[in-house]
Amino acid sequence: MSFYDEPFNSASAHGKELLAIAQIGIVEKTRMKQFVALVGIDQLAVNWDTNVLDIWDEVLGKVAEAKLVREFLVAARDEENFVRVRDRIVGLLAVCDAEAENAAGAADAPPTLEQLAHTTLVGMRPFVNRLQLRDNLVSLFGPDGGRTMVVWGPPSSGRSYTWVLASHVARKFGGMSTWLVDLSTFTDTQATPVDVARMIASSLGWTDWPQESDIDPAAQDATNARVLRPQLVSRLSDLPPMCLFFDGLDGTNLTEGAVQFVGDIAAAAGNDQLGECRVVLLAYARAIPNPNVDPFVLREPPLGDIPLAEVKDYFKKVAGEAHTEVTDDQASSLVAKVFGTPVPDPVPMSAIGAKAAEISVAARGLRSV
Repeated sequence: MSFYDEPFNSASAHGKELLAIAQIGIVEKTRMKQFVALVGIDQLAVNWDTNVLDIWDEVLGKVAEAKLVREFLVAARDEENFVRVRDRIVGLLAVCDAEAENAAGAADAPPTLEQLAHTTLVGMRPFVNRLQLRDNLVSLFGPDGGRTMVVWGPPSSGRSYTWVLASHVARKFGGMSTWLVDLSTFTDTQATPVDVARMIASSLGWTDWPQESDIDPAAQDATNARVLRPQLVSRLSDLPPMCLFFDGLDGTNLTEGAVQFVGDIAAAAGNDQLGECRVVLLAYARAIPNPNVDPFVLREPPLGDIPLAEVKDYFKKVAGEAHTEVTDDQASSLVAKVFGTPVPDPVPMSAIGAKAAEISVAARGLRSV
């Protein structure tokens, strides 16, 4: 979106300049009415019973609403009352024309992998900080990066929330399919490798695997895993590019063999055995079983609290995406409105999660300014 298409915001850089140009150009109401009509704004839509400075702010809001900002600037450039600021008008026109051209080109181009990984909102869900995760996603879904990613942190730290951002990047960049196998939903008894295999098959819509003939109910977990693993590797390697997520790997509802089985699947992906399939392990607090793969697994530091400055920077970034400037004081006010005062520094991840809806409302409010 370019300045020509945005709502008028006198706090933005271009908005300040446009308002200054208008206020310097015409200060007499009768001439203002004539110029406003010339641009195409109905005089009756403007409250003229106030001071000139406030009138210009209202008029420019209506000019922007009618998508007539460029027409306003062109008319002002050619109007004798604006001769003192003609150079500023020409300069603002040149900058805004270039931005409009770039915005039109950007609108036609799909977002880059880096842009997707650094998104601030996915739908209504806010994503604050997590810089290493974002870099990891660029590598995970890039052509020559890692194929296995591990996310770990204490409960309520946002590790499962990772699925939303990672899945968004996968689907939007190249249309990669994503599948979530949430092992925390297995509650009847401890899940075994056979149970994990069946959950994977159910997620992917497979009805012909695993075969009952391949499963020995009396066998040890490791024995069934040795049979099922190569079959699963073969099936996944034949699929189009996809990303398989496993969550709930730290629960007591899994046998050690089941956790090992999932780790082996991740190791196969990291060892380039699954073709273009990526594997992401959420809530996994151990090394990948293959020591040749583990050093190349994408990881971020254990999820923890976020410095207050980085929470404020999040709101500044959202505002920047809407071409609006938010000062440090304004960002501080937004943070205080969301979290109350005094705001802890660092902000606990549990608080970020509990206030996710309020953060989303504040962020979307900045985008609509």
